[in-house]
Amino acid sequence: MSQCRWTFYDPNEGTQTLGLYHGDESGHVMIYLNEQVVIIDFEVHQTKSYSLMFNQSLLELKLNKINGEFLYKFEGTRVNEAKSSLDRIKSLFSFPFS
Repeated sequence: MSQCRWTFYDPNEGTQTLGLYHGDESGHVMIYLNEQVVIIDFEVHQTKSYSLMFNQSLLELKLNKINGEFLYKFEGTRVNEAKSSLDRIKSLFSFPFS
């Protein structure tokens, strides 16, 4: 069984833990946040990703199958930061129309 655990900081709640269990043969996936199960998925044998919100953070967990083995990656993005980045990009490409 593969197990991974990541720690991230939330400004409102402090240090948080996101964890993953992935059965080697069954492929069953369990994702937990601070010891509370938030996602259960069965028979995951191919690349897959999961997204969930925690306060103002978008948490993304990616299970990538490469050469028959899984690699696990966690990314967290503050929603306000992502929105600000998107607004900056939009402003670069917006033109006044008359």
